[in-house]
Amino acid sequence: MKSESKKTVRCLGCVHYFVTYDRHRPYGCSRFGFKTKSLPSQVVIESTGIQCAYREDRRPKNWVEKQKTRGNSDGR
Repeated sequence: MKSESKKTVRCLGCVHYFVTYDRHRPYGCSRFGFKTKSLPSQVVIESTGIQCAYREDRRPKNWVEKQKTRGNSDGR
């Protein structure tokens, strides 16, 4: 049972996951286009029987800044 929980896809940190202002359906998935009461990954597993294959990691907010400054070191 522990091996199953480690492999479970989680929505937190996914590009498609968002939080809504809807009190009754606070979580959503832009890839599948729905809002739900529980996490979208749980709904996908319950509906299809397989885990979400569209999960993409969200980039850190300062990722663009890091890319601009990469390689511009003066060696100090």
